[in-house]
Amino acid sequence: MQNNCLITNYSFCTHSYQRVHSAGPKVYFNTLCIGYVKKGYAKFLYKGQTLFAHEGDLIYIAYGTEYHSVWFGSPDIEWYSIKFTFRSQYDFCEYQFQILKDYPAELLEKMKDANESSCMLSVSYFYQLLDDIYKKLEVSTKAVSYTTIEPAVEYISDNYNRSISISTLARLCHCSESGFFRLFRKATGVTPIAYKHNIMIRHALDLLSHTNLSVEEISTRTGFSSSNYFRKVFIRLTGKTPRELR
Repeated sequence: MQNNCLITNYSFCTHSYQRVHSAGPKVYFNTLCIGYVKKGYAKFLYKGQTLFAHEGDLIYIAYGTEYHSVWFGSPDIEWYSIKFTFRSQYDFCEYQFQILKDYPAELLEKMKDANESSCMLSVSYFYQLLDDIYKKLEVSTKAVSYTTIEPAVEYISDNYNRSISISTLARLCHCSESGFFRLFRKATGVTPIAYKHNIMIRHALDLLSHTNLSVEEISTRTGFSSSNYFRKVFIRLTGKTPRELR
């Protein structure tokens, strides 16, 4: 680990649900967070992609991360959540949201057990955990290609429920349409329409969870051309129908 790094806040929690649990699209992390899946599995809609975390996977969440997650259990869902901050917000800022597959649970179990009797002992195990995971996490550098398409990403986020043309996005990035399309896919791993669908479904999940709006009304509010198309995209990204998740 880096020299002189110091944790200034630390909390360990266990979260338990049954069958399905959904978190809204405006989840914003103003601390660092580590999650560990004990039971069930989760889908994360993050930067236009759908990522999966299963039992035994560790989830690293950086400052400023935004995503929507949907958790599934048969019937139990359980995960550990460790929130923490370093003395300097810029410590380890080169690491972004990612999932470590099949991560050993030993240190996390020690943290959990110690947390009930001695927070200081729990923190000592946590330092060991950090020392190990920062050796395994991939460093994230902002590629030139992402910097180029960033105006388009921001425009899609602000106008997700409106019709957006490739020509408009390409113009924002000072690219030809074909050049923009290639750059966008290289930088994000998905097409512009797939990225937009991801954001639309994140907002739809929030409306399903926190309002009584009908599926048809949610389809319209989030910008889909028809409720049938909305259901098709929704099932593809979440694995469930809107009514099942509600």
